[in-house]
Amino acid sequence: MTMAQAVNIHVPRVLAWNKHHDPVQNPVRSPYILMEDVKGTTLDRPHDYFQRSKAINKLPDKVIEGMVKQMVPSLSRLGSIYFAEDFPSSSPLLVPGQVAANDSEMQPVADKLRIGPIADMLWWRPFHDEPHLDRGPWDTLEDCVRAAVLIERRAIERHRADPSSLAYTRSTLNDLDTIERLLNKVDILAPHLQHAIERASPCPERFTQNVFVHPDICPENVMIPPSTSENVVEDMLHPVMIDWENTVVLPFAIQFYKPSLVIFEPCSLVPGPTGWTSVRESSAPSDAPWPDYDEMSPEIRQVTRAAMLPNLRALLPLVLRACADGPAGLWWTLARIKVLWDRDQHIYGPCPLTFEPEEMGQAQRAMDELQDEVEVSELLATRLGCSWEGFVEEEDDYEEALRELENAKKDWDKDAPGQLFPFREGGYADFLR
Repeated sequence: MTMAQAVNIHVPRVLAWNKHHDPVQNPVRSPYILMEDVKGTTLDRPHDYFQRSKAINKLPDKVIEGMVKQMVPSLSRLGSIYFAEDFPSSSPLLVPGQVAANDSEMQPVADKLRIGPIADMLWWRPFHDEPHLDRGPWDTLEDCVRAAVLIERRAIERHRADPSSLAYTRSTLNDLDTIERLLNKVDILAPHLQHAIERASPCPERFTQNVFVHPDICPENVMIPPSTSENVVEDMLHPVMIDWENTVVLPFAIQFYKPSLVIFEPCSLVPGPTGWTSVRESSAPSDAPWPDYDEMSPEIRQVTRAAMLPNLRALLPLVLRACADGPAGLWWTLARIKVLWDRDQHIYGPCPLTFEPEEMGQAQRAMDELQDEVEVSELLATRLGCSWEGFVEEEDDYEEALRELENAKKDWDKDAPGQLFPFREGGYADFLR
């Protein structure tokens, strides 16, 4: 957040914090952080859409503008940002010799901050939590991807040593063999990723620049002030971004994504043909605004158009969640990279990946099965009135959701034959498996 403030992103101010347990250094005896109480609501809450439509129409562009501000400084290595006092031997924040766009603002921050090991929980959760494993900082994307592969290989070893641990994953023992073969392919691909990113754009230096950006700009993480006659428009142009905890430093082409900020109004739920509430109709106008990427800078236009980049962006999380989520996502993504690379061989050169024809078909079938499972799980979540993680927002609705959950379990084999019931212990706890 210190870095975000330095590039003029609106974030809650940190009023006080202490990382120590020692009562001599911290009377509270537990690490704490006190932050500003930002007045207003997040975008996923009901809003007076039509009254504020003029401001809301401008909001997505303001959010993208904020993303671009975050990704201006060129950072020295891949990993996460720390205070220098916590990692005195870590790497400098900025690329040596870089002249920041706003040097007077950035220099004090550059002196205080460093690049250290990646702190994203994806790299530290159970079966990935051994402290000796390589978590950076890294000099190249190849080093980063190879480190992820090694951590997932270690997870495979630990699951094989205790097969009962697979009960909390979507993998079987046979799947572990498939995942191991797929990780071999990722290892083969890793040395070629930088080349692919450079060849994907006329802005290769920008695409490979190491940058930080908020990892999940969505309605739940963007706050706007309460509506008053004074701020109907103007204060909407300064959204506050919250929940920065999984922010990391990776190449621009891997970091950039399109924020999902289109739906501002709650949805009316419509019963589907099976009796489940499955169709959502937004009460927002059908012309709810999208950011106009074609009117933005050349690198933004290119990064949203390069066909293979979405698959490269997905690669790291798919590698690190291969055991937890099963092989389908990683398998299908590698197959897509192969298809797109071969199609654009005149740009990228020969593809380093090899797939037998039957492997491509198996990848597609595995992905189709996974998508069917996800769709059925989403329908069930809507029926229960909870999030896809099983979170019930209103306490008054909890008991009713539990009753509906038990009814759904009774009918599950009939409604979704062959599929595991999704809301089971640990089934949706992403950082517990």
